[in-house]
Amino acid sequence: MPEKVIVSWSGGKDSALALQKMMEDEKYEVEGLFSTISEQSLRLPVHEVGENLLMKQAEALGLPLEIVPVPENASNKVYEKVMQRMFQDFKDRNIHKVVYADLFLEDIRAFRDALLRKNEMTGTYPLWGISSHQVADEIIEKGFQAVVTTVDTKKLDKRLPGVLYNQGFLHSLSPEVDPCGENGEFHTFVWGGPLFDEPLSIQQGTRFETWRGRFSHVEIKEK
Repeated sequence: MPEKVIVSWSGGKDSALALQKMMEDEKYEVEGLFSTISEQSLRLPVHEVGENLLMKQAEALGLPLEIVPVPENASNKVYEKVMQRMFQDFKDRNIHKVVYADLFLEDIRAFRDALLRKNEMTGTYPLWGISSHQVADEIIEKGFQAVVTTVDTKKLDKRLPGVLYNQGFLHSLSPEVDPCGENGEFHTFVWGGPLFDEPLSIQQGTRFETWRGRFSHVEIKEK
């Protein structure tokens, strides 16, 4: 019997590729997705994608999505309590493994694995150890359609949110910027691709900044 898993879903390109790899692996059965959002803004923190669009993505992917609200600026203690309740719900449904799309950040993986162990869960990382350049090329070659939603203005031009994630975008990046944005340089939203029943119909909304201008965003909304 395939092992049941649930995917940590950011709505971005890496999550989409990780999801595809898990769905193609006969050892696993993807039961659904989950996303943690800000209780205050109802957006995915940093990516700044709204709950409604995450739900539209899941609908187009044909998978259930669980929205997990987290208080704004929650302490680690509060965050861990929220996650503990969520993990218990998963275990009640015989789901004991979480899929993450991390590539190489050891500290992030160590934090995730420690929290999972504390809750008698395990994690799997289908993109781990693959070079960022290879992951970026695979995302584009497989036909995932993504738009940049957020940039770190200390590393990229604040006007970039809204551009498509494609080879042109990759070629525009300086060598010190990771092509998957793994160091937080940028984040994306996937609106179409091989897993989607049909592409989402989206448009750009207002531009805004967070963290006193550190991060620049563009609102992505339905047409």
